[in-house]
Amino acid sequence: MDLLLAFVIAMIVTVALIPLLVRGARWLHVLDEPAGRKVHAQPMPRIGGIAMVAGALLPLYLWLPMDSTLAAYLLAVIVLLAFGVWDDRVTLSARTKLAGQLCAVLIVMIAGHVSIDTVVLGERVALPGWLSSTLTLLFLLGITNAINLADGLDGLAGGTTLLCCAALALLAHNWELRFVETVSVVLMGAIAGFLRFNSYPARIFMGDAGSQFLGFSIGVLSILLTRQGATPISTAVPLLLIGLPVVDTLTVIVQRLLSGRSPFAADRRHFHHRLLALGLDHHEAVVVIYAVQCLLLLLAWQLRFESDLLIVVVFLTFAFLFTGTLVLLERSGWRWRAPTARTQPSVLARMRLWLATRRRLPRWSLRVAWLCAAVYLLGVALYANPVPVDIGTLAALCLLTLALGIAWHKRAVGETWLVRGLLYIAVIVAVYLDHLMVIHAPWLQAAKWAFLPLLAVAVIIAVHYWGQRRFEATPFDLLLIFAALVLPNLPGIENAPSNLGISVAKLVVLLYAVEMISAVDSRLRTALIGAGAVFFAVIAVRAITYTIWS
Repeated sequence: MDLLLAFVIAMIVTVALIPLLVRGARWLHVLDEPAGRKVHAQPMPRIGGIAMVAGALLPLYLWLPMDSTLAAYLLAVIVLLAFGVWDDRVTLSARTKLAGQLCAVLIVMIAGHVSIDTVVLGERVALPGWLSSTLTLLFLLGITNAINLADGLDGLAGGTTLLCCAALALLAHNWELRFVETVSVVLMGAIAGFLRFNSYPARIFMGDAGSQFLGFSIGVLSILLTRQGATPISTAVPLLLIGLPVVDTLTVIVQRLLSGRSPFAADRRHFHHRLLALGLDHHEAVVVIYAVQCLLLLLAWQLRFESDLLIVVVFLTFAFLFTGTLVLLERSGWRWRAPTARTQPSVLARMRLWLATRRRLPRWSLRVAWLCAAVYLLGVALYANPVPVDIGTLAALCLLTLALGIAWHKRAVGETWLVRGLLYIAVIVAVYLDHLMVIHAPWLQAAKWAFLPLLAVAVIIAVHYWGQRRFEATPFDLLLIFAALVLPNLPGIENAPSNLGISVAKLVVLLYAVEMISAVDSRLRTALIGAGAVFFAVIAVRAITYTIWS
């Protein structure tokens, strides 16, 4: 629960700061103007990095002891933030930007004692001091710039970095590396808060301040995870975790040098630009890159104890296959979308059109989603046993706050951030209590297993058919599904709570259901608020009863 709270605080601080920073973006002169090689048509605030750094600082200060490693990391992050914001304002030269990065890297190397001091070649081999320092310097500078250069589509850099942080957190959890695990989870919270504003079409960008912060953090955490004495994990594993940005950056630099241009010159030769040129739309290009990144993450997990040489060979094989496939598709003239003649719609297509008319299917799906959410809340409230005192106290405070919020906003029930936030808390508490429950009745166990697929189908249908922009499925949603269902269930995770993946999946689907119902249907919204109030009341009463009788 401690790490979950750190994740939530980082996400909430990031989400809360973004609207304030957006209003001041023009005054701060951190707007990204449209240009020939860019994919946006309107000026975009580049304030995501500021919000993410601020969102990460508070939980890191509260959750980690202030030792030399944390102090050096935080100081280096502040240096990168200062140079990044400066670059977002005036567009620094490559030398000045590199000077800021070099300063940050030297801080963590000298004051934080971060270094690549071994490699795994059958067994661990210690590196000479000069080689260790050189390799560490090049690695941290390289990954910082790789994430920075790969930030070209909405949600791209944030999503790939989120996956890297998830993998680092899982690996660190297995070996009880508190610093790496905590920082990774906090970064995931900050990125998740940012991505809700950055999924296509984005409302904000992270800017150089954000991309350099994320790339640098991934580099530092990777070194701390794999250094000698910490874990038996191979030193080259981070090469797979960050493989796609690295291959993208190296490919672009080589192409620029071969054409006689500066390696820092801007062009449209990054992987995401080439996928767009092959006929994929924005969503599809990001999803393809996410899918490749997920594959690399799974490879890294499977090869985490193997020789560095084998991992390098696998990485080079991946680089050759991926770039070679792109080149073959480009030279063959292949396109994802080809013009097709219009044909008479099939019976299935006509049925789908009929269901969408007058929102027949969306409305019924929305009602099913409400019914599932309401029954789930009430069922957990009645059957959760025992209810901890702290959960009961939280429920009582939420019930009181909900009553005050409803009384204050009589004509806008559920439209305020306060009431909607309380519904989110109700869902989180319900999933937590459900995770702790032991059910013996077969019919109740069967009902629990039927609940999640039914709710998921209802939410997916309603999201697909409803016409509002905010409910379009985004690559970030697919990333959440992957993180919820796959990552907690990877083989070899030690001390992982049972059914963690199912619990996270329930949480994700329920949060989307609450968000959708709250903003689309006023009557169902009011009914859901009523179910939330009953949930809080029953939980509070049961906690009091349990305290008295125990």
